[in-house]
Amino acid sequence: MNNFIRPPVFYPATVVFVDDSDSYLDALRRFFPDTFTNLFFTRPQSALGFIRQHARENSLEFASSSACLSEPGVERFVETSAERDIVARPSRFEEVAAVVVDYDMPGMSGVEFLSSISGLRCAKVLLTGVADEAVAVKAFNAGIVDLYLRKTDPDSANRLVHFLKDAKSRHCSESGWLALGENGMTYCDPRTRKVLDEVVAAESIVEYYWRPEQNAILMFDRDGNPSIFVAWAENDWISQGEIVADEGGPKELLRQLATREVMPLFWPDLAYRSGMEFRMLTPRGIPGWDDAFYGWTRIDAADIGQDILTFAQWRNERNR
Repeated sequence: MNNFIRPPVFYPATVVFVDDSDSYLDALRRFFPDTFTNLFFTRPQSALGFIRQHARENSLEFASSSACLSEPGVERFVETSAERDIVARPSRFEEVAAVVVDYDMPGMSGVEFLSSISGLRCAKVLLTGVADEAVAVKAFNAGIVDLYLRKTDPDSANRLVHFLKDAKSRHCSESGWLALGENGMTYCDPRTRKVLDEVVAAESIVEYYWRPEQNAILMFDRDGNPSIFVAWAENDWISQGEIVADEGGPKELLRQLATREVMPLFWPDLAYRSGMEFRMLTPRGIPGWDDAFYGWTRIDAADIGQDILTFAQWRNERNR
């Protein structure tokens, strides 16, 4: 039985911090210095207004129907609604992935604050004092809070850093295209994800998106420069070779595919087309996975195929 999957997607999303103590917020700023996606509020009502405007509803909205799109030798399901493409939404960087709120605030407790946004899809963290722990446990058991931390615990800041990193990853993953069957499957394997993380770190990548039409990952670094990451397992190599053969492609290319000498990048297409131009990547093995390889290359902005607001551009616009 085939299952829906979500290949990797990541982009900077927003975290909202709420505490009536300026000094504590200043301490948090040292751990979360990016003021573009980490927002700090001392007034709960102002924070609530922003969250309600920029957080997603608790039930994810999918396209009303899906279409089975075919390439020679390749089939995959993708959602058809253009509005579901997170890359096409400039507001994605303002989406609230998590909320961190102090329990003890005048006029509204942290539990009341988080209860009021229970219908919104974002991770919810409650900061407490020693005396508030019983209330925090009750809120956690009721599903109002995803994590509670005592401010006085020496490792609370580090725990918060790790929790928010995971929360943002989940938030972004839920925003990507659905895939069915083999299309996109290679990218979901932990071994590929480990290699992907290494490329992200080495190349200063800040956002990336699996693209179903190319079965590749479109990346942007912190300066907005685009690049492509592609990964093939054995079934991908076989499918691509069959397409080249069906299209009457060069025999030398078929030989190189069979021996894994080259990894052709057909971007912005999924596969070979007769007479098309494409670039060759050097395949690099994915550790721990026989006959699985990846490649990475920078591309020109003109090769992306659509107008995309990158995080670098979004950040620069806010600097003006």
